[in-house]
Amino acid sequence: MTLRTRILALGMTGLLAATAATAATPAFASDATADKNMLTEKQVPKSFGTPTSRDFVAKAEDKKIVACDTADGKVLVSTDAPGTQYSVNIPTKNKKTYTELNETVYVYNTAKQATDAFNQLFNNLSKCTGSSTLKQPPDITDTITSGSYPGGQYADFWVNTGSVATGGDQCKKPCRSVVQAVYVQAGTSIIKTWAYINGKGQLTGKQSNDLADLAETLAGAWAS
Repeated sequence: MTLRTRILALGMTGLLAATAATAATPAFASDATADKNMLTEKQVPKSFGTPTSRDFVAKAEDKKIVACDTADGKVLVSTDAPGTQYSVNIPTKNKKTYTELNETVYVYNTAKQATDAFNQLFNNLSKCTGSSTLKQPPDITDTITSGSYPGGQYADFWVNTGSVATGGDQCKKPCRSVVQAVYVQAGTSIIKTWAYINGKGQLTGKQSNDLADLAETLAGAWAS
């Protein structure tokens, strides 16, 4: 899968065709089994640097799956999260920029529940696009874009949030950071694969492509 021009409205025919291929997936028998299906250091694309550690958590930390919110924390698009959740955090050594790659898997009881939750997020993506500012100092301005990757094996969408902080002792010059997340629905799960970079305003084209490809690869572990 390669990065394509973002699409803010994917026809429901294409979306349903992508989700129809995902069969119901039983819950994993143990946390250790789930861990083996999660992001590993070897899977981190070189464009994001060299992994320095890996942290796996088997805990339902999110009550909601939040696709986007404003700079002051007002949720714009969300859906209820299931009680079974797994996450992996991998910081990397990436020149002078602090970088993380993460995977969060939300496991529902049935494929229909996962599909319904995914569609609730996807169908409201237009609410994510735009900018918002939090006055403190530093003043923080978030700019959000979103879209999808047509032609993939699974239903997906992405959300990019670029933040610029100005003012205060730490950000006399603009402090930039970016979070780009790809959401994929496969089997009974929604898989969120996301990158955080502090010190950059956006991912490179190579990083965006690598993140999209990684998201589809990781989703495959939860599809059957």
